[in-house]
Amino acid sequence: MALGVSADYRSLARHLLASFASGNELRCLAVYMALSDASGQLRLEAVACWPDGLQRLPDSLSDPSLQIPEQGRRWLPLRSGNHLLGALLVETTALPWSSALSQRLIPMATALATARDMDLRCENLSLEMDHLRRQQAEQEHQLAALIHQMRNPLAALRTIAQLLRRRLDQHAEQQELVTSLLDEGQQLERHLKILEQLPRRRLSTELEQPRLLPPFRSSQADGQLQERLVPLLRRAQANCEASGRPWHQPQHLPQWQGDVDAVGEILANLIENALRYAPAKAPIGFCWSAPADADQVKLLLWDGGPPIPHQEQERIFSPGQRGSTGAGHQGTGYGLSLGRQLAQSLGGALELINQPRLLCPQATPEGNGFLITLPASPPLAPNQSAHGQSAHSPTVITKP
Repeated sequence: MALGVSADYRSLARHLLASFASGNELRCLAVYMALSDASGQLRLEAVACWPDGLQRLPDSLSDPSLQIPEQGRRWLPLRSGNHLLGALLVETTALPWSSALSQRLIPMATALATARDMDLRCENLSLEMDHLRRQQAEQEHQLAALIHQMRNPLAALRTIAQLLRRRLDQHAEQQELVTSLLDEGQQLERHLKILEQLPRRRLSTELEQPRLLPPFRSSQADGQLQERLVPLLRRAQANCEASGRPWHQPQHLPQWQGDVDAVGEILANLIENALRYAPAKAPIGFCWSAPADADQVKLLLWDGGPPIPHQEQERIFSPGQRGSTGAGHQGTGYGLSLGRQLAQSLGGALELINQPRLLCPQATPEGNGFLITLPASPPLAPNQSAHGQSAHSPTVITKP
């Protein structure tokens, strides 16, 4: 697609020519731009001239009258790197040419070339934005159709799980598995609602505040972490059992209150990473502590895999970066980066520990532990405490 010359550039060129032409030494000034016609042939076309309304200059350099050599006429190329963008025509009545005039003309030619280069960049960006908007509209249509199609099997699975739970004996061991199915279905439903919101954010040239993650953080900004952890740890235990891995978790869970969906998303990513990258049969565990002398709650997800090399321990928290242990596994390399940003947005931190047993007695001596540090939530009322345990008493894993 041929790119034209914007009205802003034409106006700028006219003002530059008018401000330069002082005195009686110049007869005319004109700016010609390199443009292509419908056939793709390149031509030089006049876009500005001085004096205004000058009629004797032809519109294009294809006119033979401009190709005749004349002592009082000079052409200055308008270049950007190795690209010829156009030319500046100067005609003078003061002969011979003075070096002072030539030196004055060079900065104006440079300014005209730089402005044209910026003009072209802006038009290219505008064309690219138009293409991206069309592409985004098509992707939004496909995403909406996919979400609609996903809801039908999800609703069917939820109905089947509910029927199965009714038919099972209330004390059957399988009740817990069915409950897990329903919990996972609710989590998928939450994610589908989030996906439905994404297409509403149209492409814009306006600057926006950076987003850490899709809006996981709005549904339970003041929830109880215990409730959020129960289905999450149940999922981790089921995955470990299915893959033949030992799973460890504490008998009691932390009584932290705050943005539990955000904490749940961080921990879910850490569990998924451990299941994906730790060797077969390597143990995986979760523990927590809330020391009385520290205004913090610490959550630790550890595995018994080989420690991540020292030179990679910070790099894996960079967007799109994965450690050497991730070779051959699927993954985008964004989970830890987003997890750390999300932890920091809560006023906490996410870091790697290579000796998890220092923090959790049931962990392996060496391995990988990802430690989430959260600011302590306000103390719970007495009737809110669970299992008679203080919200700030230290807790470690107690069963394999």
